[in-house]
Amino acid sequence: MTNALVVYESLFGDAHTIANAIAAGLSTTMSVTVVDAREAPDEFGPDVDLLVVGGPNHQFGMPRPRTRGQAERQMEAKFPSTHDGLREWLHRLHQGGGVPAAAFDLRLTHPGFLHHLDHASGQEEELLRDHGFDVIAPAEHFAVVDTAGPLQDGEVDRAKAWGATLATAFASNRQGVSLA
Repeated sequence: MTNALVVYESLFGDAHTIANAIAAGLSTTMSVTVVDAREAPDEFGPDVDLLVVGGPNHQFGMPRPRTRGQAERQMEAKFPSTHDGLREWLHRLHQGGGVPAAAFDLRLTHPGFLHHLDHASGQEEELLRDHGFDVIAPAEHFAVVDTAGPLQDGEVDRAKAWGATLATAFASNRQGVSLA
């Protein structure tokens, strides 16, 4: 059986919800494990056939310890860790050996937000490629209404559909075709 690993960082719960929806879409054709980046293994064996990673945008990129701390103070929240997340996990991750991968992010949708600037998913894709993973599909972006959520209506269904699309991309990649 084909196995996918979905690794996410979620500060307010929305990225976790999206990761589970992506997993639901993938699970139509493969076995899927969803894990928080703080608990993800730094190395995995040949049983992982597809890696999907994602999380929120913080100041136009992946969260960092400083931006997590700022969000914690600004939102008067308490996160399990401000020092460890998806960025740090991707830096620790051992070489991917060509394992197919994909990335997603969450971003604000209000009119004043600068959508054209680089976002977390671009950095995630770069780190995946730097570690020898084969990015097989363009990153997907999911919308939150405000910093602490909620998700925009319809995003969970869109994430599930994207997961199913990734499953198709994975099957095509096995036949030598890439959607990226």
